[in-house]
Amino acid sequence: SLMNEGAILAARENRFKISQFDLIRSIEKVMLGPERKSHILSKKEKEITAFHEAGHALLAGFLPNTDSVHKISIVSRGRAAGYTLKLPVEDTHLYSQKHLLDELAVMLGGYAAEKIVFKDLTTGASNDLKEVSEQARKLVMHYGMSEKIGPQSFGRSDELVFLGRDLVMEKNYSEKVAEEIDGEVKRLINDAFVKAKKIILRKRKFLDKLAKRLIEKETVEKEEFEEMMRKEKKRTTRQ
Repeated sequence: SLMNEGAILAARENRFKISQFDLIRSIEKVMLGPERKSHILSKKEKEITAFHEAGHALLAGFLPNTDSVHKISIVSRGRAAGYTLKLPVEDTHLYSQKHLLDELAVMLGGYAAEKIVFKDLTTGASNDLKEVSEQARKLVMHYGMSEKIGPQSFGRSDELVFLGRDLVMEKNYSEKVAEEIDGEVKRLINDAFVKAKKIILRKRKFLDKLAKRLIEKETVEKEEFEEMMRKEKKRTTRQ
């Protein structure tokens, strides 16, 4: 568990109390995997990863309905070359439509940043694309958050064990409805991408500044990121 992992980290440093820093580190390890210090990025890979993660963080910082950024890093963990750790401002069991739509844009922040900065794309966004596709489909199929489809739930999961498969999803809708669902999923993802690009283009100088900081330090903590955000918002207010 997170508390156990936090206790282990504290004990290794001869401390008797678990700090918030220990909990953040345990969240990183449990959610993202251990640091891969042996995985050294090339100069170009480091630059691409820095802009990719800066894109995620920038969107999370400037959109109003997202989780807060706790850490941005280009130190490899698990299978990821870098990561942006976001955590809810407070414990919640309910997520609004506004929150989920803004989070779709955050998921595409790295993809959008790569496309804008390098005029090219890498395989680094593959997990983001998987997550945004799954989340958009949930909005349409399970949460009733598509105006076109309306308040309906599609697909029933039956817990069956058959030929080594633990879960079988029953398709309880027509091909016509399936096409409409696919169309709505595509629309949500496209809208999120347009939103992500618009904000990144508007805040391009801030993106460059944050990416440069990541290249220099490899990690930007919550406090530093919030200070950078505060200065940026103050600067734009003056204009």
